[in-house]
Amino acid sequence: MNIETLIQQNLAIVYDQDSIPDPSQELFEAERWAAENAIEGSAKGRGNAYFLKTPFGAAVLRRYRRGGWAARFSEDRYVFTGFEQSRPYREFRLLARMTEQGLPVPRPLAAMCVRGGLYYRGALLTRTIPGARPLAELLDMGLDSDDWIRIGACIRRFHAAGVRHADLNARNILLQQQGSEVFLLDFDRGSMISGSAVEGKTNLARLRRSLEKLWPSRSPQALEASWARLIEGYGV
Repeated sequence: MNIETLIQQNLAIVYDQDSIPDPSQELFEAERWAAENAIEGSAKGRGNAYFLKTPFGAAVLRRYRRGGWAARFSEDRYVFTGFEQSRPYREFRLLARMTEQGLPVPRPLAAMCVRGGLYYRGALLTRTIPGARPLAELLDMGLDSDDWIRIGACIRRFHAAGVRHADLNARNILLQQQGSEVFLLDFDRGSMISGSAVEGKTNLARLRRSLEKLWPSRSPQALEASWARLIEGYGV
C-alpha cells in the first residue's frame, strides 16, 4: 500500500494512492453514488454501509454513526482532538497494518474526517470482499462443523497477533462462500499491539451473546454443539 494524506482546511483524507490517486470529499457521499446509479446494495448497522460500483473497483462506504444512548445527543458528530486521532483515521491505519500482515480484513481504500468547530464527521471506504456474507445471515441456513472451527481459528489468529476487536458479533464475521475463508470487519475503536497476544475471553463472551440473540428458535440445542466447534478451532 502507498498511504498518503490530503489536508484542505477542515477536511482531511488518508488514502491508498495505489487505488485512489486523486481523492475528494464526494467519494464519501452516498448521494453522489446514487446519482450515478452506482449503489448496488446496503447493509444495516449504525447507519448504512453502501455497496458501491466505482472506477476503482467494488467498494463499501460506511459513515460513522453513534449507537446507544450517545445517539440521542448526536447521531454522527464526535469531539475533534486532531485528524490522526479521529475514528476513521485510526480504523484506516489499523486495517492497513493488518492488511500488510496478511490478516483477513477488508482492504482499506480511504478515510475522511471533516471538522466543524469542536466536532467532526467521518467515513471510511474499503474494498468489497467478494462472495462473502455475515455470519448473522447464515445462521438460518445452518453451518457445518468445519465452518465453526474455521471461525474459531480466525478469531484466535487475530488475538495471537495482538488485535483487540471492540465489538465482535455475528454481523462482524464474514464467510466467503467460495473457499470458505473467514474475515473480520468493523474495527472502529479496535487496537493492535504486536508481540502482545490478546486475552480473548471478553471478545468470545460478546460473540456468544450475539449468537444467543440471533440463533434460530427452532434449533436451540444446535447452539451448544456449534459453539463447542468454534472453541475447538480457537484452541482453548
